[in-house]
Formats: sequence, structure tokens, C-alpha cells
Amino acid sequence: MRCFSLKTGLSWLIGSVLVSTLLINIAIQLVHAGPRVRAEAESNLRLTRQMVLMTIATLPQSDDPLPGLSRLYESLGTLRHVDIRILAKGDPSPDFASEMALHPGDDAPNWFVSLIGAAPKVTFVPVIVQNKDYGRIAIVSNPLDELTEIWSDVSRLAFINLAVTCAILAVVLALVRSWLAPFAALRSGLAELEAGRDNVRIPLRGAAEFQNISYALNSLGATLDRVKDENRSLLGKLIQVQDAERREIARDLHDEAGPALFSIRAGAVALQDLASQTPPDSTRVRQVSGAVERASEALQQVFRGLLGRLRPRGLAEFGLNDALGELVASWKDRHPDVALDLVAPHDLSALDEAFALGAYRIVQEGLTNIYRHAGASRASVRVEFDEGATSAGDLPDAVPVLKITIEDDGRGLPQNCIPGLGLLGMRERVQALGGAISIENREEKGTRVLAALPLPDDDEE
Repeated sequence: MRCFSLKTGLSWLIGSVLVSTLLINIAIQLVHAGPRVRAEAESNLRLTRQMVLMTIATLPQSDDPLPGLSRLYESLGTLRHVDIRILAKGDPSPDFASEMALHPGDDAPNWFVSLIGAAPKVTFVPVIVQNKDYGRIAIVSNPLDELTEIWSDVSRLAFINLAVTCAILAVVLALVRSWLAPFAALRSGLAELEAGRDNVRIPLRGAAEFQNISYALNSLGATLDRVKDENRSLLGKLIQVQDAERREIARDLHDEAGPALFSIRAGAVALQDLASQTPPDSTRVRQVSGAVERASEALQQVFRGLLGRLRPRGLAEFGLNDALGELVASWKDRHPDVALDLVAPHDLSALDEAFALGAYRIVQEGLTNIYRHAGASRASVRVEFDEGATSAGDLPDAVPVLKITIEDDGRGLPQNCIPGLGLLGMRERVQALGGAISIENREEKGTRVLAALPLPDDDEE
């Protein structure tokens, strides 16, 4: 299907309206032309007939009426729209309509005369003077003069309207071209945004609607630039964190797993030496075996800790409640100076693993920030289902969510706080799950983190 441009559509629309107005005006003139011609003809016929009757009434006073009739014919011959014909006694009536068709007006074309349909009308007045019949006077209405005037008016009107229409259309085309000029800038700006270019801005010009669209696109470009910068910064920080985690794992393996493995290897060599003796020293064998067992247990603890950091233990098997309980218990053991409470009134085991892992990481990062930066003496974690919208963000009303609230009584967020990697990571996790998060200072003291994660429906699960 062929699509026309807006400029072409507006030009055709305005041109059609102007041409339609012109045709309607001409049609109105033509519709009123017939009654106008007929009314004029009837008026002229009545007037001429009265004059003829008055003249004939004066003829009996004359001995010879013929000169009076001649003078009457000459005087009536100067009338417009009326033809006078004196017919002698016994002369047949001529076909006046055919005669007029053979002699049309000077300007009106035949098709116009036929379109109006104003046929000539004939009235016969008998001439009887002193009981003597001198014939008849035929009074014929001639509409050709009136039709010529109407044709002149219609032609003039059509020419003037056509000239005005062309002038208006030319002005409209120029204005439309000028008004739609910002479209090119909008199209170019959108193409640059689609190409992924930075700092795309569109000049504010044209009508108010175009300026509003340009302003919205500029705002979109600024938002995309900011998101790109945040993504670059986040990617850099994620790489740093990944390198730091690798260094930390390497350090743990080197400092803790390395000595344990060395101890196990040394124990294995010692056991081989003891086994080669005859008889073996059972006491020494028990000592070396105990050392190998302790080293193996230490190595197992190291691997358990590494696995717990990489993936929460028991999350898939026992659910989010037990995983959060173990997480809180481990923080309590490492930081007994901070009173930490966990409130999870609902059964969270039905959540799928990916969703539960995201919620676990949010709580984990929130607790990490509390112990590293807050300087708090008390903290609380509350994880529950909620049926309504929360203050965490622009989630629709009545959307079932998993609400996570983390509070502390520490020093709170400083003014003009620049989010660190931990807060950015929390926001990214929440946004990845389609949720909303707010991080703010409490009215009394400390910080509150409120995250709302929309629960997946059955189809999504």
C-alpha cells in the first residue's frame, strides 16, 4: 500500500476543499440562474404586453392605424430581453425557439444555454381596430441576453475563485513546507539514536508540538547517555569486583587450602615410610592419620566457605527461609556486637531458585553494607509477601510482590551520596527481576532499604 507524506496529504486536503468550494459556488449560481431568467422573462412579457395593449387602444382615434403600429414596433424593438414580431392576417406562427437556437448570444455557449433550460415564451396580442383585423403582434421573451450576463458572472466568479484558490494553495504549500521542516531533524535524530551515537540533541524549532517532541527526544537522549555511562561504570566496577573475588579466592586457596594440602601430602609420604617398616609403628601411624584427618577437615571447611560465597547452601533444597536463617546466623557469629533480627512470617519455599537467589543476594548485600559502613548497633531484615503497591517505586497497584525491608540504626546516608558498587548491584538485581527499590534515611536514625519484587505468575514459573 502506497503511503503519502503528511505534506502531500495536507496539500491535497486543502486543495480539495478550495476546489469543492469553487464548484459549490458555481453550482449555486447555475441553480438560481433558471428561476432568475424565467422571472425576468415573465416580467418583461407582462410589461411589454401592457404597453402594446395601451398603444392598440389609442389606434381607433386615428384614421390610419398602420403608422402607429409601425412606430410601436420601432419603439419596442429597443427593449432588452423581448422581441416584437408583427404578423399579418393569416401569417403562420414561426418557430421562435429554433430561430433563437440558430442565433445564440454573443458570449454564452450553447451547452450553457441548454444547461439552464430557459426556453423563450411567446404571447400573441390581436390587433383589431374599428372591427377590422390587422393581424397579430407576437411578443417573444428573449433569455439570451440574460443568459449572457449570467455566463459572464459565472465565468468571472470562476476565474476569480480559481486565482484565489491557486494563490491560497501556493501559500499553504509554502507554510506546510516550513512547518514540517523540523521533521527532517527529528528523523535524523532518531536515526542517530538508533545507531547508538552519544550526545544526540535536536534543536527546538517549529511549532509547539514539534518543540515538545524534540524536548522529549532530547530527554531520551540524555537518559540513554546517562544509562550508557552508568553501564560503563558498572561494567568497570563489576570487572574490579570479579578480579577482587578471584584474588580473594586465590588467597584463601593459597593461605588455607595450600597448607592443608601440603599437610595431607606430607602425611601420605609419612604413612608410606611407616608402612615400609617391619613392624609399623602403630602410634606414629595414628598420629600421622590424625594430622591428615585434621588437614582434610580444614580443607573441607575452606571449600564449604568458598561454595557458600559462590552459591548459598541449601537454597534449592530447603528454600529461602533456611538460607536467610543461615546467612543471618553467620553474620551474628562474625559480628556479635550488632543485634540482628530476621522476620519471615511466610513460607518462601515455593519461590523458584532464580527469584529466591536474587532476593538472597539483595539481603546479603544489604547486611554487608550495614556491617561495613553503617556503624549500627541494631539491624533488622523483614521478608514477606505483600498484595499492594509499596513506596519502593512505581509498581502498579494490587500487584503481589515479595517485599524486603532492611533497616539499621546507624549513621545513615550522607548528603549528596554517590552510590557505590554495592548499592548499584542491589539496584541492578532488583531491576533485573522487574521490581523497584528505594534507599533512604529513616526519620529517627539509620537507613532503610525497601525492595519490592513482583512475584512471577504461574505461566512465567
